[in-house]
Amino acid sequence: MQIIFEETWEATLSDQQKQAFIHQYETKKSVHGEFTATPILLKRKRNGGLAATVFLQNNRDELLSIREATVCVVNEQGETAAKETFSLSLDIPAFTATPWSFVFLPTYVDSMEEPTDGWKVIIK
Repeated sequence: MQIIFEETWEATLSDQQKQAFIHQYETKKSVHGEFTATPILLKRKRNGGLAATVFLQNNRDELLSIREATVCVVNEQGETAAKETFSLSLDIPAFTATPWSFVFLPTYVDSMEEPTDGWKVIIK
């Protein structure tokens, strides 16, 4: 599976930043399924919000178009730490992954604990 960068990311990331994403993706365990979101970085914002940067992986043999996504961040105990619906215009080609960030407003964050590596991101 190869990594592609959405247009905005392609235009704004330096070659070094792109290589860092590629290297990080290579260190992640491959997740099987039609569509998966593998966390890269979960970070609490100063305003109480939460930023979730993930690899969106299209493991299907056709283009995946995402126009709306309900994104949940779940802690180690399986409790929802954040949940928000996002509108986006993202097309992920077959058998590729792309990094993407979801920024949750404070009103959609239900947990005050700091994110850990055990947290998951689920996209519906």
